[in-house]
Amino acid sequence: MTLTQALLGFAGIAFLITIIPATDTALVLRSLVAGGKKSAYACVMGITSGLLIWGVTAATGLAVLMAAAPTVFDLMTVAGGLYLIYLGISFLLTLRRWNQVTALKTEQAALASLPQPAPGELGQAALGGHQAPRPSGSAHKDFLAGFIANILNPKIAVFYIASVPPFMVASVSPVLMGSLLALIHGGINVAWFAVIISLATLAMKWLLHPRAALVIDGVAGAVLLVFGVLILVEAAHKFL
Repeated sequence: MTLTQALLGFAGIAFLITIIPATDTALVLRSLVAGGKKSAYACVMGITSGLLIWGVTAATGLAVLMAAAPTVFDLMTVAGGLYLIYLGISFLLTLRRWNQVTALKTEQAALASLPQPAPGELGQAALGGHQAPRPSGSAHKDFLAGFIANILNPKIAVFYIASVPPFMVASVSPVLMGSLLALIHGGINVAWFAVIISLATLAMKWLLHPRAALVIDGVAGAVLLVFGVLILVEAAHKFL
């Protein structure tokens, strides 16, 4: 297999893995709603950084050694499941603001029936002097969330352990080849999520509605929670 054939073959597999909606998609969309494009791309960069690390570890054989050590791999699996559950619960807890949003909407409806204020006062009056409750976003936190969720994801580990070795080229050093494959996967990942973020941005007027933001949090939280529980159940079966 030539270098070109290896890179193109891996790119095809990486693309199919990337476009399948999973925890990464939920995290990126939630970051977009909570903190805007900056937070969303920070999350994407965190996810991509995790891919780069897995690519190098798989190419150098470290990932295979981890898989060969059941205790290490099982601990990583459990840690990944627990982290997804933690993220899921934290997102679901924002649904406690639903009543606040409902009260705010009622207040806004009442204000709408009053005489319109002067242009300079419009923004403040429209909210009745209050800011709509929204999830807080931080690019640093979103980067870490994407990175940790990816680096502790056993599915990503299994993907790299299974897919990287067959695409190794004898004339290229393992570290370099692993880096090239991971860079391809990372590039596809960034390009795909750039499309997702751009499309979602077109609907930002709806997505930034307080209730819509909470719905996004609820859906993302449920997805992450389910994935986390499934990972723990799968890990538990190995111990039984």
